[in-house]
Amino acid sequence: MRKNLARGCLIVVTLFVVALYYLPIGHVDFAEKWGEGTFGMTIPPESRIVVAVVRGSPADRAGLRPGDVLVDGGDYEVSSRLRAPYAGERETPTFARAGVSRTVRLTAVAEADFGTWQRVGGVLAYLPPTVFLVVAFLLVFLRPSVMSWSLYVFAIGYFGTGPVFAYWSHVLSRGPYMALTFLLSTVFGAWSVLPLLPFVLRFPAGDVRGWQRRIDPLIWILLALTYALYVVEWRIYATTESLPAWDVVTSAVIPLGGFLLAGLILAKKQATASPSVRQRSGFLAIGTLASFLAYAVYFVPGIPFAVGQVVGFAVVLMPICIAYAVFRLRVLDVNFVLNRALVYGVLSLSVIAFVSILDWFFSRVVAFGRLAIGLELLATIAIGVLLDRINHAVEAFVEAVFFRHRRLAEQMLRRAASALPYATDESAIVDGLVQVPVDALELTAAALYRRDAQGERFEGVATARQTHIAPAGFDANDLLVRMLLADETNVWLNDVRSHLDPESARIYTLAVPVTVRHELVSFTLYGAHANGAELDPEEVGLLEELAREAARAYDHVEAERARRRYSLTVASR
Repeated sequence: MRKNLARGCLIVVTLFVVALYYLPIGHVDFAEKWGEGTFGMTIPPESRIVVAVVRGSPADRAGLRPGDVLVDGGDYEVSSRLRAPYAGERETPTFARAGVSRTVRLTAVAEADFGTWQRVGGVLAYLPPTVFLVVAFLLVFLRPSVMSWSLYVFAIGYFGTGPVFAYWSHVLSRGPYMALTFLLSTVFGAWSVLPLLPFVLRFPAGDVRGWQRRIDPLIWILLALTYALYVVEWRIYATTESLPAWDVVTSAVIPLGGFLLAGLILAKKQATASPSVRQRSGFLAIGTLASFLAYAVYFVPGIPFAVGQVVGFAVVLMPICIAYAVFRLRVLDVNFVLNRALVYGVLSLSVIAFVSILDWFFSRVVAFGRLAIGLELLATIAIGVLLDRINHAVEAFVEAVFFRHRRLAEQMLRRAASALPYATDESAIVDGLVQVPVDALELTAAALYRRDAQGERFEGVATARQTHIAPAGFDANDLLVRMLLADETNVWLNDVRSHLDPESARIYTLAVPVTVRHELVSFTLYGAHANGAELDPEEVGLLEELAREAARAYDHVEAERARRRYSLTVASR
């Protein structure tokens, strides 16, 4: 219930974020310059003073001159609309000069330097934050937790707020816009770097232990205090329309300090990790640190924004590394099966997104009226005609790239299961239950236990070659044995861990029974994957299939034994 509620909240928040950040696309260039229209004057951000007027522009014709001061008259965002108008938009602002106020009428003209390539550049600038948002969304959806939500807030903060301020100042009234500016200036502004700290502290296990537990409360106190500081700064700016003298603390010191602290935590975790973990997650640490450095460039005073935007593309290393570690190396148990439906769903959304981009391109960029509609229609029809071919190509690509090893393992286990009933010796059953699944699924261990002749104990009869330790055996009254007898189904060993030997059973996670006519004849203990990930439901299903066929195999072997005994008895007569 709690997980479903978290997922519902995630979807609602993501729809809001998508509407908030993606609607301005097409009106902003690569450097987040709002460029569709202009009044021909320059008013710096956080200022109301005209510093430059273009000769022959609407502002020049209205008689405005450098040094004129904008009088907002209670309209808080009139300065934003004057900086970033639509072509053809009309404003009637009031300016003061030498103590005398006068109202002028301005009509924005198209920005001559804002063309197709600037629009395309604005779209490209959204690619890294889009990757970030997708990865963060998937992690929260698959495993809602403090860790994944922290990454989600950090990912949202990577979106640029400049276009959002400019776009929504034209759309919203004062009240909703003030609420939006509060959200953008606090949660989604420079403060959003700090949720990186609880994420780094918890990734990938999702919890805090040892030294991490000691500093976790301090991190939450830091988040609360710094957030309060951003709220105070927003209040000052909303009241006076000027930033306080200590703005450098919120705009540079806090976010840069957040990246430095996150890097130290990551380095500490990597240094104290086991050798196998360091080897498996080394690329993740390197990619994440490189991403920190690229993102931090945005907050270094004096760095041109365009330079930061170019360098900032390297920020995409972090979500890519996290996605690869989770979905490929499975360093995080997200309790789901990466299957065809998920990938096909993503690819289908990609097709829809492609058609949407076509719609934007032909309506915003080409803008040739009927020609744009005709080109869009032809492109959509072409996609429809190619859908069948696309489906086959996508299926082949998905199988070859994402699921080749998994499908080969499935085929191997299913063929091994179908071959089990033909076994005439128990050694073949042992191999099918122990070594075959360990090799196919790359498990750490497997151990088979067989009921003795008296039915009082289950003795260990075999282990996989990769297995180093295993319990010697189990009494018939052992809790694990009784649970396998009662339910005739799998038992996750974490449920009975306190009843198992902590040393010999520590590497095992699942017990799969083999029952013949409701009698438990054997069971197998399986370990996790060699990379540390738990068995997923599809893999458990394959092991169950092996157990069912093994039951038939035991029946067949017993029948063969009875036949041989009968033959010997007849021959002896």
